[in-house]
Amino acid sequence: KGQKKKKVVKYGMGGLIILFLIAIIWFPLLFMSLVRSVVGVVNQPIDVTVTLKLGGYEPLFTMSAQQPSIVPFTAQAYEELSRKFDPDPLAMQFISQYSPEDIVTAQIEGSSGTLWRISPPSRAQMKRELYNGTANITLRFTWNFQRDLAKGGTVEYTNEKHTLDLAPNSPERLQLASLLEGTSAQSVVITKLFPKYIRAPVGPEANPVKQLQPGEEDDYLGVRLQLRRERVGTGAAGFLEWWVIELQDCQADCNLLPMVIFSDKDHGAVCVDRAGHRQVRARLLQRDLALHHVRGAAVRGPHP
Repeated sequence: KGQKKKKVVKYGMGGLIILFLIAIIWFPLLFMSLVRSVVGVVNQPIDVTVTLKLGGYEPLFTMSAQQPSIVPFTAQAYEELSRKFDPDPLAMQFISQYSPEDIVTAQIEGSSGTLWRISPPSRAQMKRELYNGTANITLRFTWNFQRDLAKGGTVEYTNEKHTLDLAPNSPERLQLASLLEGTSAQSVVITKLFPKYIRAPVGPEANPVKQLQPGEEDDYLGVRLQLRRERVGTGAAGFLEWWVIELQDCQADCNLLPMVIFSDKDHGAVCVDRAGHRQVRARLLQRDLALHHVRGAAVRGPHP
């Protein structure tokens, strides 16, 4: 006959077994959460889209880059970037905060991914405004990054823009009008338009890196705009049109617009916003609790 055990011993052993099972389930989850909080996870953009728009008219240029056009930084590229900015302590301090796996280069095709389908009345109005308008016309360059939220973070889309005002009777306005008329096929040079270095934090903004472009827009790259035409029929409407952008001083691969993107790490459950306030993000905790519930059900087995 077995010896009858006291309730304290019996329930104590059962409680220890339950605690042991809970520890087995929770420890890996807790460990991974701590790793994410301390080390952080980089969630690189999966899509980079740029748009160039003149005033309120149909966008001139829209192009997207996805894999494999979003190229991870190599150790060699990181060394070259460091050598380039080595004389500048502030730039080097910024670069040192990132490792090569935190940086990508979006190789954006210079030919617009969409045809320019502006209506004839809008085209005529744009031409009149470029030639005879007495107010500035805004040239707006926009970049938009998309992330995979399954890899971390709370914001899927990150975007920002840079604007230039074209003054009345400026050479750029007159040259753009000539392109619309078809009286000129030469490229139009727009200076200080393209920011090459962009910081992509975990929030909704993606601003140019001031440490690498201390002159701000004075350090942005100039571009050449050109309107391409291809005849596909007869008459004035028998043309397909699209815009092409090239870097002004490119030496090679002039059909590409390279944008270097520095992605901040996602530190999981706790982050510090730009104002310095601590914010608690519950998404990871909810996911861990759901996983614990599923694993716990598997350990307990089906109900009798």
